[in-house]
Amino acid sequence: MNYAQLLMRMPRELKSRLEAETIYAPWLGQGAALGQLWTDPVVMETVCNRLSRSERTVLEAVVRRIGCEPFDDAELERAAVGSLSGAEVKMGLAGLLRKGIVFSFRKTWGEHLYVLPEDGFACWQSVLFPEMSSGLGKVPGDAGLSLRPALPGEPNLARDLFHTLVFAAEQGLKLTKNGTLHKKQLHKLSERIRLREEALEPLSLKYAYADTYPPKIALVLDMLLRLQLVVSEDEELKLNVEALDVFMDLPLAEQMRRLYGIWKMLKLPAAAWLQHAVCLLERINGGTWITAEQLLERLETFGLLPGTVVSEERAERIRYLLRLWLEPLAALGFLEQSSDPAFGPNAYRWTFSLALCGTSVTEDEAEDGGFMVQPDFELLVPPDVASKVRWEISCLADLAARDQVSVYKLSKESVKRALENGRTAAGICDFLERHALYGVPEHVRLSIGQWAKPYGKTVFTQELLLRCADDETARTVAKLPAASRYVKEMLNGRDFLIAAADAKPLAAVLEKAGFMAGLPAIPAVQAETDGETNSGRYPKLSAERTASVKGLPAVEPLDKGLIYSRNSVGFLRLETRLPEASDVYPSLHDIPPTWLRDYRNYHVSTRKEIVEKAIEMRSVLQIRKNGTDFRIVPRKVQETRGTWCMTGLGLSGGAQDETSEVRWLAEEWQEMRLILPGINDKY
Repeated sequence: MNYAQLLMRMPRELKSRLEAETIYAPWLGQGAALGQLWTDPVVMETVCNRLSRSERTVLEAVVRRIGCEPFDDAELERAAVGSLSGAEVKMGLAGLLRKGIVFSFRKTWGEHLYVLPEDGFACWQSVLFPEMSSGLGKVPGDAGLSLRPALPGEPNLARDLFHTLVFAAEQGLKLTKNGTLHKKQLHKLSERIRLREEALEPLSLKYAYADTYPPKIALVLDMLLRLQLVVSEDEELKLNVEALDVFMDLPLAEQMRRLYGIWKMLKLPAAAWLQHAVCLLERINGGTWITAEQLLERLETFGLLPGTVVSEERAERIRYLLRLWLEPLAALGFLEQSSDPAFGPNAYRWTFSLALCGTSVTEDEAEDGGFMVQPDFELLVPPDVASKVRWEISCLADLAARDQVSVYKLSKESVKRALENGRTAAGICDFLERHALYGVPEHVRLSIGQWAKPYGKTVFTQELLLRCADDETARTVAKLPAASRYVKEMLNGRDFLIAAADAKPLAAVLEKAGFMAGLPAIPAVQAETDGETNSGRYPKLSAERTASVKGLPAVEPLDKGLIYSRNSVGFLRLETRLPEASDVYPSLHDIPPTWLRDYRNYHVSTRKEIVEKAIEMRSVLQIRKNGTDFRIVPRKVQETRGTWCMTGLGLSGGAQDETSEVRWLAEEWQEMRLILPGINDKY
């Protein structure tokens, strides 16, 4: 889950409280939005410097050991184990919740789960470990190439989506009563989707209809549904032309960025160290080659690998990183795998820039290339041809070979298909002329005209016969003013010829006149009355550039695809109430104020009460022993030889990295004070 998804479901009251945080005032006053601030490393670095000690420690524990997986209070305490008391952990978390760095969700039975959003995790990695990506990887010998990522090769996920959409336009995606595609369609569609399924096997994708759909088809359908390029309606997956028009206008790199965002949301690994590897990979320049070994070494350098790394465990982690992330990304076209030994074994680099979605298209990404019309009626389509142009090519020609340079074939049958979908011979020739690099051979133009010339001279139309029971009824219907507009011809004294599309409105007119005309239960006629025709399934997209975030879902819905989410937190209720000190210290009113205010030498029995209260509240003691101040997190009180002793974790002189176990008798120290983080720790 990312910040954009959270903001979409966030109540106005909670958003207002988060915007009221004084720490964000300078940027909000300049017109910035919360979502921008939370993912801006420069802003978050400033925020980081203003965090309290407990907030900073808890944040680092979450980033280092939990990542963007949901966690509860117990998991957080295990991650933040060290010099923080339980109360400090709670107060640190409360501070992060009040700043919108972490969010809380309420389970059905009232317990809470917490989440650091995925884009927030990536931002905080760059803030807390700014030097981690510097000097990492290798660039090609030509420095200029390092700034220009390679184009995604075939196959890639965006092209598979494209050919699936073409299939939907040509043949439709009818669903069975069980809600799945028919077996014949699945077989044909599987031939069009070229993703290597063996790269998806280690991921063990969990999705609906797993007994029917192979993983690659489930993945493509999932992406189409989340992008709302197809919608389920009337037992069919239908093209959403408005969204399709916008998506096809995006250059291939921007399409891949959007698809990568969905893929990451679905399959980001759960282990924090793997999430760090993913985010580190994203920080590498698009033209830079990187290996799994280099990523792992950098994580080890910054202490982001759990436990001690031995050679066997290192090899296993490299295999994990390859099988669960790098190899699937290469299979989907997000990464290019190198075969050059100069870059090391199994080196990868991005095939597109990881700039934010919705930004303006750069010159490097603009797709304004043309294709070549060959004398043998073949169209050679290079990789820089825009998707909208490819879409129109697929309507009027048949795909013969799919590669970096794809080959399409013009034929009489393909031109007929285009005509049946609303194109004209003149329009086809004009389209070819506008986008052909070297013009259209004259005989190709003439052939298209000859193939199209007979079209339309004879036409099958869907008509209906309105039959009246007797002459009197026929005369009454003929005299109805509202009915005359629907009657095409009166065949005899009792029969009227009408268009199939007019059946419903004419039936309404007859109903008002006192007749009860039943509509015929014929599927083809029903389709006509619903405004559909057999022609025109293959929509013609607008020629103007429409690409923008408007028209495509800004945030892909969590529940609109086939693949199940990594975790269920997105379906829980967002907690709108921000925690206060009273939530951490419900018995605060029972504590004598002097325990919090005065640093003094108490009676032995009072000392014991204060220690026990600190243990109960999981808080901290400030103790002066032989002229030295200690910060103690008490764990236990034990009776011993007529007195008692305190066992806990001690921190001397404020040095946060020097902790030790202490076991002191009641008389071994002098002055003391109860510290409640967030209440009196700033005195």
